[in-house]
Amino acid sequence: MSNQDSPSQGTDPEILAVSDRLMVLLGQVIVQEVEKAQSEGANMVAWQFGSLDALTKHLAHALAGCVTLVRGLTPNQKDFVLFRRSVFRQLRPAVQALLNAELAKTGTKRDLPWPSSDERAGHA
Repeated sequence: MSNQDSPSQGTDPEILAVSDRLMVLLGQVIVQEVEKAQSEGANMVAWQFGSLDALTKHLAHALAGCVTLVRGLTPNQKDFVLFRRSVFRQLRPAVQALLNAELAKTGTKRDLPWPSSDERAGHA
């Protein structure tokens, strides 16, 4: 990949610094929680898909926040939550399709243990 094709070309260094810091923080917390769950004998498949679901919800929240900021909107909390859920409903099938495609490459032929409903969208 050439420097011209780099996704971070032209990205504000301050944005990259925030991104790097948040990736480290999220990674540390997830690793700590997974290690704790493993030591307690938790269902690791549930942990893997639960973390994927949570991170997809966080992505939906971040996208919804950016869109409302760029558009100069100031929705009330209820309207923002509805918008965030709408973004999540649009993201989730794409994440599932990508995961299904990758699992199919390995010969896996089972339904993903993804939560069946997005009703519990959390507070993130």
